[in-house]
Amino acid sequence: MRNLIRFLAPVCAVLTLLGSLGCGDSSGPAVGAGPDDENQPPETLDQRRARWTAENTGRPRGVPATFELSGNPIHISGKGRGQVDSGVFVTGPLFPDNKHYLFFADAQVGAETGLLVLEGQRIHIAGGTLGQVEIRAVATRTHLEDGTASPAVELSTASVSGGTKPQVTFPENWSDAKSALFFSDAASVSPRNLSLSGFTRGVLVTATGNTALPGSVTLTSARQMYWDGASRLEVTSSTLEYDGFALGGKVSAGSLTSPALAAASPLPSAVMGLEAKITVQPGTVRSADTFRLTQAVTEPGLLIPAELEVSYDATPLTLKKNQRGLVPVIFREKTLSGQAVLSDLQVTGSGKEAVRVAIGEVETAVEQLWDTVGEAGIAAPFLAVPIAITTPFIALGEWLSCVFSTCPQAFPVWMETGTVSRFHIIVQGDLPPGSYEADVTLTGRNSAAFTVPVRFTLTE
Repeated sequence: MRNLIRFLAPVCAVLTLLGSLGCGDSSGPAVGAGPDDENQPPETLDQRRARWTAENTGRPRGVPATFELSGNPIHISGKGRGQVDSGVFVTGPLFPDNKHYLFFADAQVGAETGLLVLEGQRIHIAGGTLGQVEIRAVATRTHLEDGTASPAVELSTASVSGGTKPQVTFPENWSDAKSALFFSDAASVSPRNLSLSGFTRGVLVTATGNTALPGSVTLTSARQMYWDGASRLEVTSSTLEYDGFALGGKVSAGSLTSPALAAASPLPSAVMGLEAKITVQPGTVRSADTFRLTQAVTEPGLLIPAELEVSYDATPLTLKKNQRGLVPVIFREKTLSGQAVLSDLQVTGSGKEAVRVAIGEVETAVEQLWDTVGEAGIAAPFLAVPIAITTPFIALGEWLSCVFSTCPQAFPVWMETGTVSRFHIIVQGDLPPGSYEADVTLTGRNSAAFTVPVRFTLTE
């Protein structure tokens, strides 16, 4: 939910601006990305954006690569899918009573079908299969922080949005479970003849009554699973499929190889990619096949260079005092090989005090990885690409209330390769009447800097 809010905030801010201002739209000629054909009328910004999108459609992103890395711990974030046939449900405490519950909706147990409720902190899969599971995050480890040997792979399930939770009448001595179900998260699973053991107590709640369960139970099938968002599945090994992923941690050995790289790369501390199968084991992760590498962070810096193509509406703005205007800017990573990272933003010129920049282009899997390691209390130098902000007038994917104030996030902006994106330069007419100029310069960590000139006149 937090990631969703952080993603929607800048989007909502821009939509609010566009709906209320009626200025700085994309109808003016697009400049900043090379001359147009002299025999053709100049493109508008929207036309250029549509052309770029069409040119990128269907082209492969990233470069083919493989990796095998070892370390403790290693984290993976992204939308993963994997088959789970054995392991342990490590259930988190559910608000408000901090008890540990696991729920299965439409669970068939023997000849009866109902809501299966199990209480316990470690519930073992003794047989059968949990089926295909949507995975949000992975952590592999060999030891705990205190040095105790504790090999494991922890899988966090992705929450399923939408739908209603089961409505049943709980037994009187299960009132805590009723509250816990309300606060639980749904996970997509497809159990078949799943045998569970190790819970402290259980009950099957049906329309006709309740059946108390001993220390083990077998599910023939179930529609969905519910538990605390901090819960996890502990497995000894798993191969997960990802459309897109970000991986990083305390990597100590291994390699990343690609025929597209001129030489063997230094040991990466973070890897981002697409279309991957990743086999995870305690302390080790490896690509089960070739995947599409979009970026890697090594000690010298980012492994794949990027080339940003930028276009903007250069129409001068005329604003009344205290009125706001927008200068739309579109960009793409032209090579489609690697993610670009913006690490510095500067605003100069006579009108710099009136200019702010709203950018909300953090790569989702990278942001999830950052949050994951932060919640685990682990420093993340593998993502801490230096950022050198020299102007207070910026807003990097922040809360809606920060769009017109000083609320920069303390990590760089990752721009996904193959995506045509846009941001807005905001001009706030709070200077004395007159004509002003400002230059917004964004410097890439792995790409050349570009400058967008902003010209505006303020009237009474």
